Amino acid sequence: MLNYRDTQNDLHIRLCEFTLQEYFFVLQIVLGEEISVAYASTFDTSEFKRNVPGEDEEDYLAKHKRNAEVLLSRHNCQQLKEYLEQQYQSDIQEKASTLKDFKFTGADVQKLLNNLLKERSEVLSEASVRDILALIKSMYDSGALDSGDQFQSHFITIPKKYDVICPQCSREGYAVEGLNFRCAHCGCVAQWDEDEHRFFPLLSHL
Repeated sequence: MLNYRDTQNDLHIRLCEFTLQEYFFVLQIVLGEEISVAYASTFDTSEFKRNVPGEDEEDYLAKHKRNAEVLLSRHNCQQLKEYLEQQYQSDIQEKASTLKDFKFTGADVQKLLNNLLKERSEVLSEASVRDILALIKSMYDSGALDSGDQFQSHFITIPKKYDVICPQCSREGYAVEGLNFRCAHCGCVAQWDEDEHRFFPLLSHL
């Protein structure tokens, strides 16, 4: 859950300081408020109440938009925004996981695993190697490991190979599941039957 004092203590350790007004300004943006509304309602409260709602509302908010963008671009506000976003998402996921009817999508699982892995690996000295390896295995099994290119995951199927003896010349060879077999020595052909999952030789005579 978002908490001002916890946020202040955690970011103080990272040498990030902010005022109470900056906290409320950034918090509104994290929760989805429009940037000029968040700025005006926090730093110009009395005028905000007088102008919003009102006929001059758009002009009034436009006047504060530039100052809001400059403030949000400051290093301490950026750090605060990233921190609050992480805490907010963690809180949503924690509460959602307790709902009986909630269903995670594949993207939700990937984000959850990524966040858990990032959290575990940030302080390796305190992390359990077994936990990290278990997370990586879960991500690999679910296809949640990002390859870094335009594809989210790749699936490669390797067909089975069978050692066979040619029914016509009795020489050894190998056949690949799903493909017709042709003997390299005599040219005898055996067709793969997908329904039966086996090879049927095409003999020239019985």
